[in-house]
Amino acid sequence: MKETLLLTLFLAFCSVAKAQTLDSIKYEHGFLYFHTYGKGEPVIILSGGPGNRCQQEEEVAIELSKKYKSILFEQRGTGLSIPTTFDSTTINLKCAIEDLNLLLKHLGLKRAIFYGHSWGATLAMSFATKYPQKIKKLILTGPGRIKSDEEFNNVFQYNRKVMLGVNDLERLEFLANKQETQDLNDTETAEQFRIIYTSYIYDKRNYDYLYEKIRTGRRNVKMNELMSNDLVKNLDLAEALKKYKKKVFIITGQQDPLAFNTYRLQLLMPNVEVDWIQQCGHFPMFEQPKEFYKFLFKRLEQ
Repeated sequence: MKETLLLTLFLAFCSVAKAQTLDSIKYEHGFLYFHTYGKGEPVIILSGGPGNRCQQEEEVAIELSKKYKSILFEQRGTGLSIPTTFDSTTINLKCAIEDLNLLLKHLGLKRAIFYGHSWGATLAMSFATKYPQKIKKLILTGPGRIKSDEEFNNVFQYNRKVMLGVNDLERLEFLANKQETQDLNDTETAEQFRIIYTSYIYDKRNYDYLYEKIRTGRRNVKMNELMSNDLVKNLDLAEALKKYKKKVFIITGQQDPLAFNTYRLQLLMPNVEVDWIQQCGHFPMFEQPKEFYKFLFKRLEQ
């Protein structure tokens, strides 16, 4: 019986593995990798961060593969897509946008549906404003910043803090102060991230389960720092988005500390349609999957 169970598990693993393929695109600084799931119309999937591993969006890719071909992209500086020259000359918004061009060319696509979560939504919007003719449909979840401005930073930080208790706030302050003078050890770094991500989750009773899903997107810190520094200097999509005429669909948790940014986009772009999910933070695909996928498939099919 034990042997039968092992055989069943092995065959199930093989079946899943066969359903996913890994491919790469050669460019001047190495290779850009992407995963493909399913068949049908392609959907390009962009994960958050900057710097998060694409595996954080793998459940989305697998679910979409029931009706579509999911293309889960390992952005430059994440996962396997580590450039041979890893500095500000290779990690910046301009390069990230052109990498999507390389991906479309490699796939033989003149245009495609783009789905982006958080920073991935920012990247998708950046690509759409530069190459609107290459966008068939834009679907965003918990969209990140459209401009690096002090107001955005303040509102975001205040929204996160209001969702934390006194003990967590005091511990975060202690770790931040220590970080200014010395490196945190691995345990302290993990604790810091765990507390921060508490503010992204509505249902704290389910936090351990949700955090395990979130942490599949373990961040490449170097990529995050390089890209974040570049965004301070080069990210400002406000005027370009005002001129963007195609429909934009947004799926957002009502209790997401970034939800205010969806309101900003609604005011900026009359062609935005929003699906709000109650009792939900920044990761609706994990916290409210039934509602999330209902809205996602509805928008894909429109």
